[in-house]
Amino acid sequence: MADIEKREFLLFDNKSFPVAEAIKATRTNLMFITAKEKCPVISFTSSHMGEGKSTVCANMALAFAEAGFKTLIIDADMRKPTINKYFKIKSSPGLSDILGGLVKENFIYPTKFKNLHVLPSGTIPPNPSELLTSERMTLLLNELRNTLDYIFIDTPPALIVTDALAISDKVTGTVIAVRQNFSRTNLIKDAVEAINKVNGKFLGFIFNDYNVDTMPYNKQYRYGKNGYKYAKYGGYGGYDNKPVTPPVNLDND
Repeated sequence: MADIEKREFLLFDNKSFPVAEAIKATRTNLMFITAKEKCPVISFTSSHMGEGKSTVCANMALAFAEAGFKTLIIDADMRKPTINKYFKIKSSPGLSDILGGLVKENFIYPTKFKNLHVLPSGTIPPNPSELLTSERMTLLLNELRNTLDYIFIDTPPALIVTDALAISDKVTGTVIAVRQNFSRTNLIKDAVEAINKVNGKFLGFIFNDYNVDTMPYNKQYRYGKNGYKYAKYGGYGGYDNKPVTPPVNLDND
């Protein structure tokens, strides 16, 4: 993996006006579709590796924190944690240690950004899916809801392991990250179907790694009922399948 600290992952590390405005527009839409929840819990996944779901999760949480909301990111990608690297904090102890009963306190870390905290993934466990479906996970989320405005959960890709699906009934809804010129249409559809089959609520797509240099400003981001787009950050990891363009029709306009 490339040096994560040298790449533009976070909203305030990227001074591009279209990038920032696109994320803020997406924030407004997420606020609207989750308005009935006291403390919405939104999970982020993708169909496969390398589509930037951790980047999307981190930036959306950061955008909500910037707006004055008490915001927490939970790194539930216990097999391949990333969130702690974005914010330069320890990966453990964290979520797995809490759910496994190895620690009694919640290891929630502050970040340099006001209103934004992180619960890292913790020690890599042998049974992430079992931990995420446990009663302790339910109790933890209920406890956190009492003191926060928004909770964002980074989960593994939905079609690689079952972790993202295991938690879908405990969250307000799930957002799927889709990467331009990379994600495959059939896999995206499979991911949506997988979420629906476990009675999860699919909130929409966020179109990641959008090339703003090739489009006029007024087309650099759009959002609609079933999808959101924001400008280029970059993804992570790698995936050798041949990409398609566009990966999916994300707009209803």
